[in-house]
Amino acid sequence: MTLTHFHLMLNHLPIFGMIVLFFLMAHAVIFKKENLVRIYLWYFAAAALVTIPVFLTGDPSSEYLKSVFPGVNNELIENHETFGYISLIINLVLGVSGLTALRFFKNKEVLPSWFKYTFLIVALISVFAISWTGKTGGEIRHSETSSEHAIIK
Repeated sequence: MTLTHFHLMLNHLPIFGMIVLFFLMAHAVIFKKENLVRIYLWYFAAAALVTIPVFLTGDPSSEYLKSVFPGVNNELIENHETFGYISLIINLVLGVSGLTALRFFKNKEVLPSWFKYTFLIVALISVFAISWTGKTGGEIRHSETSSEHAIIK
């Protein structure tokens, strides 16, 4: 198994993980389920950790792709890499801030509302960023997903 295989297998976990976690966290915040909020903060940290190997295997995957398919669109790869980096940073911020809040507010029965709603806003931004990263990654080898590269005209 190569790093490319690893990248392709793992890349779906942070995408679906962040989407599902956002909705679970939103439910927990709205319905004031404090114990679930704290549990989901741990899950956000885990999802952020999974994002690291996905990002680190991206560059070797692009090099492999360029060697196997010399005509691959480098602009699509660079676009995907840019959004991958943005998604990595946002997810790491979520993971670290969640763990920091768990530590900083560990003696409080309820996390501050400002933190929970700010966290949700950043999580929503993460969902959009990581979804766009997945979309741009798919366009590299799945031209049928791009409106600019229509198969049938």
